[in-house]
Amino acid sequence: MSRERVALVAKMSWLDKVADVVKTVAAPIAGEPAPRLVKDGLVGVWLGHPLHPLVVAAPIGAWTSALLYDLMDEERAADTAVLFGIAGALASAVTGMAQYYDATTGKEPRRLGALHAAFNTAALTAYSASAMLRSRGQRGAGQAASSIGYLFLMGGGLVGGDLAYTLGIGVDHAAFDKEPTKWVDVIAEADLPDGKPVRVEAKGAPVMLLRDGGEIHAVGAKCTHLGGPMDEGEIDLTACTTTCPWHQSVFNLRDGSVVHGPATVSLPAYEVKREGGRVLVRLEKRPALI
Repeated sequence: MSRERVALVAKMSWLDKVADVVKTVAAPIAGEPAPRLVKDGLVGVWLGHPLHPLVVAAPIGAWTSALLYDLMDEERAADTAVLFGIAGALASAVTGMAQYYDATTGKEPRRLGALHAAFNTAALTAYSASAMLRSRGQRGAGQAASSIGYLFLMGGGLVGGDLAYTLGIGVDHAAFDKEPTKWVDVIAEADLPDGKPVRVEAKGAPVMLLRDGGEIHAVGAKCTHLGGPMDEGEIDLTACTTTCPWHQSVFNLRDGSVVHGPATVSLPAYEVKREGGRVLVRLEKRPALI
């Protein structure tokens, strides 16, 4: 069903105009003019995964609570929940635009993201009207506006689920690569030029190798953001970084960590050893968090 829904939305060419508006609004925080630290913060580099899913819990929870409070005639609690949801929705919009900006190169994510934004904007508008009506003592009309807003909120959630779980927007695109934990022979050392990235396969997992003088770096060759080919990106040996050619996510060559988004998940990092003129790699062992 989700595939059919995605295909249907992808045929709605009018959504391209919505996408253009969203991108124009998002450009100061997520486009080329945006400071990298601002964009990194909004997409969730510091968190290790996208920030947007965390923030959306606020308006969903608040507006669901408002619905229940209205049913129980808890007027003050309902009105407070509506206002809290509006504040959360504004924060969700900012983080959502930051994440969406770099996911618009394909027709399907561009149009689904635009529809997601349209639903959520409609929900925010309805709840803002509800708050105004409630403040004027028009509780019946205010509750009706909230109910309409909640329907839009559910529509936005439905499309957001398609974006994340059908199209993979916001997920780690290297998550299902089975990186080897034992040493794997991947290339002859003589075939590894200095300063030029080379893509190899380690038991099916794509790996980018880079010789830097006497040192060989090895990280995943698939960008965790949207799967871009890291071996085709820019290398900065001074900073020891590699940049995805698709959306300019920057990663540290030594440990695969994210330097700049839109990627939020590190590249797999590999240990390297040389043996008999061959280069062998295995997934780097990292200490457990707990």
